[in-house]
Amino acid sequence: MLFVINLDDAHARRESMRAQLDALGLAHERIGVDFRRSSTAQIDAWMAADFPGLTFDHSDVSTAEIGCWASHLCAWKALAKSDAPACTVLEDDLTLDPALPEAIRTLALAPALDLVFLGTSSRNIAMRRSVGAGRFRLHRALGTIYNTWGYVVSRAWVQAFLSRSWRIDRPIDHYTGGRRAGEVKPRIAVLRPAVVREHESLGPLSQIEPFTYRIDRARIVELARRRIIASRVSALYYKLYDYL
Repeated sequence: MLFVINLDDAHARRESMRAQLDALGLAHERIGVDFRRSSTAQIDAWMAADFPGLTFDHSDVSTAEIGCWASHLCAWKALAKSDAPACTVLEDDLTLDPALPEAIRTLALAPALDLVFLGTSSRNIAMRRSVGAGRFRLHRALGTIYNTWGYVVSRAWVQAFLSRSWRIDRPIDHYTGGRRAGEVKPRIAVLRPAVVREHESLGPLSQIEPFTYRIDRARIVELARRRIIASRVSALYYKLYDYL
């Protein structure tokens, strides 16, 4: 099972992902829940009908971020109802490596962890703490992994998550990345070598930022973050993780 998160009006992203997935021989289902222009009442009604155990704190999570959450939740719900041990979820602003099908097959056969990131901009990864998965390595994350580019998630964890009631007050990448405390905090790892990365031109064009009035989503903050990540100071700092 492979799902691509893609909104109806994101035509360029959809065609880019379709062409890449077709070239790799990977069938997929598109899911896109767009709450960017929805009212909180409309969102609450949709959630009550489809995910009655989940509610959102609208003061902390924007309508655009809730739409992102809802798209991932729809993929998880489909997995929970299936007999597949795991599924793959990809966002639509990625460049896919030819090794992606092999990685998906390896991770989906017998999920050893709850959620494995197929690639990430986060660099807080313990290079010396890993386990093998075929020809890949699953590295321990030290701290939160802040993106949901692509991941393989286990049905057992999804069923546990959906079986409980939650009031969600953070974007989805904070939860899946390990920041969420509680009974169903996912056991996560990062795949190396990575098999997905951010698309050079599509990735920086946020579909959330124009609809999210919070400092961490501001364009100037995002540009500063990208420059810091690409800087020599950042490279030297994260070099420490080579020894952890």
